[in-house]
Amino acid sequence: MFKMPVGTTILVTVGISAALTTGAFFAGRASAPDRVADLVEAQAMQLDIVLDGVSDLAAAAGAPVVLDAEVRAALARVPPACVVSLGGDPMAPQCLLLSCWAMGQSAAQRPSCGAAEQAVVREYQNGTESSAE
Repeated sequence: MFKMPVGTTILVTVGISAALTTGAFFAGRASAPDRVADLVEAQAMQLDIVLDGVSDLAAAAGAPVVLDAEVRAALARVPPACVVSLGGDPMAPQCLLLSCWAMGQSAAQRPSCGAAEQAVVREYQNGTESSAE
């Protein structure tokens, strides 16, 4: 969905209002004096319709994006290092460590993530030693 900034919405509203007002003025000047009131009234009705639409658009653009409950729960539970489509590996020590930290943040009983941290450090050290050779 396209989101328009509030300032842009205001500028669009002012521009449309100015265009309609100018159109009403010139339509009134070009028409016979007895039809001016009808034309101005019709123009005012059109202006009201446009302003209602713009205010609805501004309200919709300012509304927060609501994630589906299932998507939000999945995003909160699975660390990115565990998602294969994001380049992660569910069997990697990094996934274990991030999962341990995630569960520790939401649980009253903080788990000990020391073993997972050591596994990640060992893997990192093994990776840097092989790349240095």
